[in-house]
Amino acid sequence: MNATGHSVEGVRESDVVRWEGKSVLRINDSLAIEAPLTVELVSGDSNHSLGLTMRTPGDDEDLIVGMLYSESIIDGVEDILSIKLNSEVATIQLSDNVHFDINEHTRSTTKTAACGVCGKQSLDNLRHFHGPPLSEDIHITRSIVSSNSNSSRAAQTMFSQTGGSHAAAAFTEQGQLICIREDVGRHNAMDKLIGALLRESSKTPQPRSYNGQSRTIVHLSGRSSFELVQKAVRAGFPILSSVGAASSLAVDLARENNLSLIAFVRDESMVIHSAPFRVVE
Repeated sequence: MNATGHSVEGVRESDVVRWEGKSVLRINDSLAIEAPLTVELVSGDSNHSLGLTMRTPGDDEDLIVGMLYSESIIDGVEDILSIKLNSEVATIQLSDNVHFDINEHTRSTTKTAACGVCGKQSLDNLRHFHGPPLSEDIHITRSIVSSNSNSSRAAQTMFSQTGGSHAAAAFTEQGQLICIREDVGRHNAMDKLIGALLRESSKTPQPRSYNGQSRTIVHLSGRSSFELVQKAVRAGFPILSSVGAASSLAVDLARENNLSLIAFVRDESMVIHSAPFRVVE
């Protein structure tokens, strides 16, 4: 239950023993759910499995759309004819216009909640993705970067209840929260966010070349890894900030693609690893 007394999707209760000083308490605690989802693609007369991913149930259609877009299997929501979901299997019927090499997307191991690229045979395919040019005429102040972090934290209902989820949040240039998604996996939270934004933008017909995220700023509750930067660039986000650190590969990829990558965001400080011109006083 959250502060308003309503249940939060993706959370369950568990009985625990808690030590507080010299006191021993038996209480109910809240856990972020981690559950498997097998992703099956139907393309023409062929069926392809992307394997098993571990995620927090909830916003599964957002997750699927974001995942397929991030991996360059689809270029928009219109490439998906249908999504059928049960508790552990998602079957996606793709448009006849979709062409992809399944060998570039299958994994040899389970995609855990801790890793979005686990099981991939090489990073080469992840580097060779097609994303729109990132906008260079967007500028935000340092105070908005810090404010985004605070607003994101305040909106994390699952984290406030469990302490066990990550979040990805999208903001306008003025610091208005557009959308936030949570999951036990950082990469899943990002895919859910991307999927939600794509699905929302698809409600208003746009040219196929339209990049609806060209002025969207994204903030992450954890650290910035290679895969999260890859997803940001693919989606067209020009600015990616995070509470935690950025990895070396994340910085390299951000610099290659002119993404403004900001780490260790606090009220009075932050570290800008790449394209600092987008952040002003």
